[in-house]
Amino acid sequence: MRTTDEAAEKVRALLFNGALHPGDRLPSERELSTLLGISRSALREALRALVTGGLLETRLGKYGGTFITAGKASVVSGAMSDLLRLSSVSISELFEARQWIQGALIPAACERLTEAQIDALEDNVNQSAAAHAEGRSEDRIRINVEFHNMLAESAGNTVAVIVVRGLTQAWQELMAEVGSDQVSGGVAFRRELIKALRARDEEGATKALSKILRTSESLYKELAKRRAQELISSAQSNPAIKRSKATANAFKT
Repeated sequence: MRTTDEAAEKVRALLFNGALHPGDRLPSERELSTLLGISRSALREALRALVTGGLLETRLGKYGGTFITAGKASVVSGAMSDLLRLSSVSISELFEARQWIQGALIPAACERLTEAQIDALEDNVNQSAAAHAEGRSEDRIRINVEFHNMLAESAGNTVAVIVVRGLTQAWQELMAEVGSDQVSGGVAFRRELIKALRARDEEGATKALSKILRTSESLYKELAKRRAQELISSAQSNPAIKRSKATANAFKT
């Protein structure tokens, strides 16, 4: 193991064995290097890696320093999304995984979500409908993605939230590549899902979620085909951009 990795593991041990807690400031660089028995240069590299990983954060000013965070789930979900993209997962695989994972959360959501959370989901759908009507596509995309993240949160399991956020972030990357449009029936299906959630109807909620994901999958497969054809046509007419053809295969249908 490299010295920097060893240093990072020693700092992690201070956190995970209870010696340090979220919100605590780390000792000075000199104190910490002496305590852990590592060089200050290795310690600096280790601290930078842990800041990037979301376990530490640096604050400036009179009361600044390096502090323990509560952990950033976005770091994990972002890394998961990157792995999905690097693996060039197909649209079918992505949505199949979403069906399995998000569908499995419905029973817990029906049991655990509060009326306030249901109201928030309903407000989200209203915002999405308004954004679509007003042609605010970027807002609509952001709101629609957050609907699924909120639904995952209502199941009350932090690990599930991280996994779903990774999947929805990969979905956002797909939209950035192939474009986006309002799914036919999307708002109606989300309202159907909310109605079932209010009734604590697991079967109805599962069916509504499945409709949302199936229609979304069909839409993005079609958009991906169009985008691939556009890139191929552009490459044929302009050899200088032939390399863009690779983008057409970033998400296989």
